[in-house]
Amino acid sequence: MARDEDDNMTVVPFPASETQDEHDRIRKSNDRDQEMERHGEQSPHARGYDEAADGPPTLKIQRVVDE
Repeated sequence: MARDEDDNMTVVPFPASETQDEHDRIRKSNDRDQEMERHGEQSPHARGYDEAADGPPTLKIQRVVDE
């Protein structure tokens, strides 16, 4: 019986979540970020990703004292 149910099913692709315009906008933003990076600049958009990937900043030891 389960096999008969599978035979009657219609396969439907997942709907695309982005349009071509949205894809182009994302590509343009990525290209702009990469161009800034090549010139040694950091875009605010990329900075958020870098911070998320690197994790929270680590504390820097200024000096060690013997107590």
